[in-house]
This record gives sequence, structure tokens and C-alpha cells, in this order.
Amino acid sequence: MLGAAIKYSYLNAKTRTMHSKRLRPNDWHILEAAKDRDSFLRYLATTSYGPWVTEILEQKEQGDELFERRIFGALFEDYGKILRSLHDASSRELILSLFSRFEAENLKICLRALFTGLRKANVAHFLYPVEKISRLPWDKLWQQKDVRAALKLLEKTPFGPMLKHALPQFEAQGRLFPLEMAIDIACFKRIAAAAQAAGSRRDRARVSQILGSYIDVLNICHIFRLRFVYGLSPEEALNYSYPGGSLDLRTLHDIARAGDPASMAKVLPMPFAAFIHDVKGDMSGLRLKLEEWLVRRLRKAFLGSPFHLGVQVAHLLEKELEIRSLISLYQARIHSPASQAGEIVPRIFLKGGEPIVQAG
Repeated sequence: MLGAAIKYSYLNAKTRTMHSKRLRPNDWHILEAAKDRDSFLRYLATTSYGPWVTEILEQKEQGDELFERRIFGALFEDYGKILRSLHDASSRELILSLFSRFEAENLKICLRALFTGLRKANVAHFLYPVEKISRLPWDKLWQQKDVRAALKLLEKTPFGPMLKHALPQFEAQGRLFPLEMAIDIACFKRIAAAAQAAGSRRDRARVSQILGSYIDVLNICHIFRLRFVYGLSPEEALNYSYPGGSLDLRTLHDIARAGDPASMAKVLPMPFAAFIHDVKGDMSGLRLKLEEWLVRRLRKAFLGSPFHLGVQVAHLLEKELEIRSLISLYQARIHSPASQAGEIVPRIFLKGGEPIVQAG
């Protein structure tokens, strides 16, 4: 325990400082009451997101897309601070593996652009600002003439093996879906491997609990989307589930084979069932309930002894959820001004003095 305290004391203090800058319930309510885009952004500029919002306010053109991507710069700054404070390779690999999910999104946009003949300038406003951390050969990727040439450049990256495996499906189907799924699965295989190798035994135990919960939520939402939005068969949806979660294959199989969204909600095990029992088969309602559950789980990492890598993972994942909720509320202020924050944002963000209770 003494060794862990020495190793994590500085990093833990830094992470708690970053965590203290999250939005407060009053911030959410003021943003909810914003009358338009500019008033929303002007208030958000007074919070810890100020440096990134100021840039967006100054660029009216493509403002919505700029907000939805550039605001993630606040999260990536925290990634950078944590990475600079970690010195052992296994711990850094864990944080980099989490970050690779954003590289994956940019990589999919790059492949789509190459597939459809678009230039980087046509899609630049959709890209995450990953350049300060990412080591993928972005400049060379954007210079390629087609998808196959780009895949050749990626052979020796963490995405290479899965993309090579999916290439025959891409060539047979003539569509990017197999490559996009391969990119996602490569990310989560990397995360699962990094979680099993990170730091000490205590680090691995706490990190596995946190990431297991996170991946369970992703898998439930992902299977729901593949089954009832894209119309995939249960077997196809299950085949594209992410590794590393706590739910076993039998449970995921039962979820995938549910005949409709309401039936899917009924077959979910505890503790998920207790949180989503009143969801009526609506994707946004299901996601919101699961995110509420997940935030509660993430905040448990800050209870008890703080000297483990789970604190950093929990902070990064909660900040990511906060930013995604900000984006949803921003979109609602523009397109659906009458909507309430409680319909868009996990309620735990909106409640002051909310006790951190055990969930599951």
C-alpha cells in the first residue's frame, strides 16, 4: 500500500483537481435555459471548457460540427496530463488504448473519405483533435488514393491485424462496414489486453471492474442499435460485440435474440434491469438510463483508497460522458428548444448533493 501511495500520490492529486472542474448541477440548469446557440456557448465559455468554446465562438461557419469535435480538446488535455505523469509502460498503454477509440473514429472518417473520393478539407470539421497524442501516420493516410493503400500503411499499427482479417469481406461486399467494425473491435481488444497487463494486481482489479461496466453498457447499446436500427441478425450483432465486458456470452446471446426492444430490456440481468425497467424500447431512453448507472459506478472509484489506476480511468470516462451530454444538450437547444435536460442528460449530473450509492 505504501508503494502504491508513493507511486500515485502526485497523479491522484492531479486527477482530483481535474475531476473537480466538472460541471455542477447549476451549470447544467443554466445551459438548459439558454435561449439559443450563442447564449449556450457564452455561458459554457465561463466554465472549465472556456479555452475551447472561445475558438468555436470565433468561427461561426460549421459551428455545430466544430463544437461537437473541438470540445473534446478538453478531454484530450486531461489524457495528456495523465500520460505525462505515468512512467511505466503498461499504465501508459492502458491510457493510450482508451484514447485509441478517438483515433478509430478519425480513421473511419479517413477511410470513408478515400472510399467516396473526398479530400480531408471536406471532412476536417468531423475530426477529433487527436494530433498531440496520436502517433498514427495521419499525413500519409490522407495522401493515399484509395482504401487499400491506406490499409497498407496501417499494417504495423494496433489496427493492422483486424483490418487485414476484414479485408476479404470489404472486397467481397464492396462496402466499408466490415472495416469499420474491425477498427472498433481492434480498439477493444487492445483495451482488454492493456487492462490485464496494467500496473499492480490492485490496479488490474479496479481497472477491470470499471472497464467491465463501461463495455457492458456499450455492448447493450451496440447490440440494440445493430438489431433494431440496422436490422442485423442476432448472430451478426453478437459477432460484433466488444470484448472485455463483465456480461458473459450467454447473456449477450439472450440480449441479441430478444424479439423487440422491450423484450431486450426484460432479459437484461441485475443491476441493469433495476435501472431500465421503465424504458419502453426507446434507444435514447435506454442509453440515458445506462449512462446514469455507469456514472454512479465511475464515481465509486474515488471512494476508499485512491491509490490505483482506476481513478484515472474513471475520471477520463466520466469526463467523456459529460462532454457527450453537453453535445446532446447543445443540439437540443438548437433543434428542440422545448426539450428538458432530464430527457437528455443523466440525472446524476443535474442533482446537487447526490449521494454516491452502490450500483450493483
